Amino acid sequence: MGLTSIRSSGWWLRGIAVAFTAASVIAAGPRALADPAADAPAETAPTVATGPADPQYLLQNMATLLMGYQRDLPNPAEQQYWWQQLATLPGRAGVNLATMLDPAQYQGTDGQDRLRDTLQKLIDMTVHQIPTIAGAGLLPVNRLFVPNWSHNGQWGSPEDNALEVDSPAHSAGNVGLTGQFRYPCVRAEGDVWYQNEDGVCVSGDTPGAVFKTGTARKIQIIDSRGLRMAATLWYPEGALDPGNTEKYPMTVFTNGAAVPQSAYYAWTETAVTRGYIGLTYDEAGQGASDGTVLDQEIPFNVPYCASSGICRDVEDVMRWVFNDDIGNAPTTESFLGDTSDPVNFWNTVHIPRIGKLYDPAYAPEGDNIRNPALDLVDLDRVGVWSQSQGSLGLTHYLKDVGEGKGMDGRPLPKPAAAVVMSALSPVFNSIVPTQIQTADIDIPGMTIAGITGLNNFNFGGANIGLNLTDGPLGDKAWYDWLRRHGSGNAALQTLTLLGGSHGDTANIDFIVPQATYSVAVSVNYAVDWMDCHVQQDDSACGRVTQADPHLSKSVASEIAPDGTAGPSYCMNTPTEQSLETAAFGPIKDLLNKIYGEDPPAPCVPASGDIPLHP
Repeated sequence: MGLTSIRSSGWWLRGIAVAFTAASVIAAGPRALADPAADAPAETAPTVATGPADPQYLLQNMATLLMGYQRDLPNPAEQQYWWQQLATLPGRAGVNLATMLDPAQYQGTDGQDRLRDTLQKLIDMTVHQIPTIAGAGLLPVNRLFVPNWSHNGQWGSPEDNALEVDSPAHSAGNVGLTGQFRYPCVRAEGDVWYQNEDGVCVSGDTPGAVFKTGTARKIQIIDSRGLRMAATLWYPEGALDPGNTEKYPMTVFTNGAAVPQSAYYAWTETAVTRGYIGLTYDEAGQGASDGTVLDQEIPFNVPYCASSGICRDVEDVMRWVFNDDIGNAPTTESFLGDTSDPVNFWNTVHIPRIGKLYDPAYAPEGDNIRNPALDLVDLDRVGVWSQSQGSLGLTHYLKDVGEGKGMDGRPLPKPAAAVVMSALSPVFNSIVPTQIQTADIDIPGMTIAGITGLNNFNFGGANIGLNLTDGPLGDKAWYDWLRRHGSGNAALQTLTLLGGSHGDTANIDFIVPQATYSVAVSVNYAVDWMDCHVQQDDSACGRVTQADPHLSKSVASEIAPDGTAGPSYCMNTPTEQSLETAAFGPIKDLLNKIYGEDPPAPCVPASGDIPLHP
């Protein structure tokens, strides 16, 4: 999810800098009407609220952060679930530790190698962004989306949670584990119902209901640095039936900093209900994957990539999905990195690895398995989505796709659509239809100005540029910059959720402040975007252009059906100041003058259907 309080130290410093370089533009006014089908329509509607801030609205907007607490904290089932997670933690950690300390497993010719791997596992789990206790996870997964890993017939049980969040001694997650999951219907009220076999959404405790189910399978992917990443494949009902030859679209989700892949199951499971195969994974250095927090950040010499490990893992996973070879990334085998000079040290420092680095080549030559779903996937219909730090990696991936080569110099697989939520790196062309999402009180983003300066600042060979943006003002600046200065005619869309914060584009419950409706709004827009551009579904194109009442009143949500080549249509227009527009708008005004950045682009207020088609 990427909250600054739980990010790595480098990310924390960048987050502070971002907050003080946030951007906004002054423009607002009443909604006008125009014909969206007119030739070369004039973009005239202001897109950021200005004027005196209404204290009552500001308080209401901020109060949305308490909605999730009001739903979860008084819920006895939620309380019991969290208590059982905490109460069983010592026992779960003890079982893992006892396994690690069993001397019998360290006998024989490979005993010393196994011992080193065990010690490495303990180091990795301790130096993750959220550590585990001997591999036992501290925080439970949202019980409404966890598969029935234990096969006990009880959905969202503590046993399922333990199998989801715990990682055994010699594995990246519970590799090989399978379980059924129900098809979720995420509702605007904040609760979750499930599809029965008739396709009707009903409460999960409806007597006699027979629910549709898909199959989840835990696997691991070896990245180019030799680290095992915990991953999960999600299959729709019937996909694994013997003799099935249907080809399915696919989605790949890259999660944010400090949180595991389970924080975004709502998006992938909802896509599965529409007929997709899904893939979620933990980047190296978090969740159940190998690596430490430094493996996400180092080196700091990758242009336009705030977390180079995340950027590299996105590329590796996409190559794996498409059955491309994953090459070996440059690595250092010295104790702490290259100490020949300060810059080299800064770009190679790492926690010393004493365990095995795995071969990313496919078996039998290497340690990677090939994509088990490959024969079922239509590789022309693969969509990608992400949140927070994962979105920094994914937008960097989109930049590299547009430039024709990845971090290893080879062309990258081109996705059919992308959804990036709550963080952005610079992108210079729109050749992939891209939807961006944020919330009214998301982490304040910086101006996009200085795209080749501040955003890519090189200090003696170490790239320490603040090349990220977030929040309604930052997202608007990113969207405007790409439309004005970029190339390509793939559709672009920017959405800001009403109220809410960084956690509103994640399905974490109980501890994260969020508006109750946000997950439903975010999921629906994201999956409709996929259906429009991946499935070529014209009805989904129509739905994704409609303004939900839970979109921001402080910044316009917009869509440019032809990307940089055509107009941007207003889905709604701003009427009220939010905390971010009121507090950070003047700062962005000043930065605009300093950097010579253009004022915010207006949009076309549409009176009819917005012309978005597959």
